[in-house]
Amino acid sequence: MTNFRMMLLSTAAIGLTTAAAVSTSYAADVEKKMSMSGFVNRAIIAGDDGVADFTAHSNPGGIGQSRVKIKGEAKSDAMTIQAYLELRTSAGTDPSQNAEGSAAVSMRHSKLTFTNSMGSLIVGHTSHAGEAIIGIDNSGTGLTSVLGGSPFDAVKFNDASNDSGAIATGSTVIAAHGSDYSGGRASGVTYATPKFNGFSAQISNVKRDNQYGIKYGGDFNGVKLTGAYSYSTLGNPQGTGVESVDGGGVGLELANGLNVSSNYRREDRSDNSTASDGDVWSSKIGYKMTGLSDLGGTNLAIMYKHAENAVTSGDEYKEMSFLVQQSLSDYGTTVYGGFTNMSFDTTAANFDDINGIWVGALVNF
Repeated sequence: MTNFRMMLLSTAAIGLTTAAAVSTSYAADVEKKMSMSGFVNRAIIAGDDGVADFTAHSNPGGIGQSRVKIKGEAKSDAMTIQAYLELRTSAGTDPSQNAEGSAAVSMRHSKLTFTNSMGSLIVGHTSHAGEAIIGIDNSGTGLTSVLGGSPFDAVKFNDASNDSGAIATGSTVIAAHGSDYSGGRASGVTYATPKFNGFSAQISNVKRDNQYGIKYGGDFNGVKLTGAYSYSTLGNPQGTGVESVDGGGVGLELANGLNVSSNYRREDRSDNSTASDGDVWSSKIGYKMTGLSDLGGTNLAIMYKHAENAVTSGDEYKEMSFLVQQSLSDYGTTVYGGFTNMSFDTTAANFDDINGIWVGALVNF
């Protein structure tokens, strides 16, 4: 089976890179361009971990760290070749510890993409099938909180037995909900099919892992239906006991702006006899308003998130959030915020709930 997958990827590579190359009639019609873009995203969060209050100014990692994107492209009627680099910044903020780590810049994407009528071949460090296709969010509140992250991911849960004012010592929020159980960004190769009747698919080889994904999007008289699913085998678990990760989501959006999205992800730990499978699911009920302000669209949503066994067997995470996202389209800016309640229970400790509010802004350039 592995040889078949590699043969399929190799065949796609040969077809994509040679089909256009053998056609010399387009050689003089290649359009070349280069562009730079990106955004700066900042948020102010404040809350109470049950023992102490906290306030922090952050570059939110769970919902979009500030980044710079550089794209070079050569395009003809037969084929498009694209080189893409994306750098992101991080400051390692830990609000519940009242501390901020050293700022750092890291490579988020470094990839080449070859595209023609047969589809796309993607080579490099990037989101392959197991990370690019993990879920659906039709609410328009993706900057506020999502399946895999929130502005509070670095905050720690506090043991309820701690004295007032004590520094939190429990698991972080991101550890408690298990992030998104995706295949992760890594170096590899992906073949992505063209869209066919709303369907598209990807197949990837990343190190020893094999990843598969499928996505659908359709419009039925103003009712938009979307769906996604991906599966990643972990051929090199490195002693983690994790055999695979998989899951997906569905979404429905009505013409009046009402929408619902639901996602589920699972980490299969069957190679580890002492650990239960980890899973996380989230649902959003939202409403998109276009006439409330001349500045841009206003999106509202209520989200519920639930995770089990993310840190150890028997633990449980719950989150309820109210989310707001406002576009300032003429300024290339989005402002967002919300309120959240997060709880975390384990078999070993009793943690206090975290309650918090936040406001942030993302400015594109």
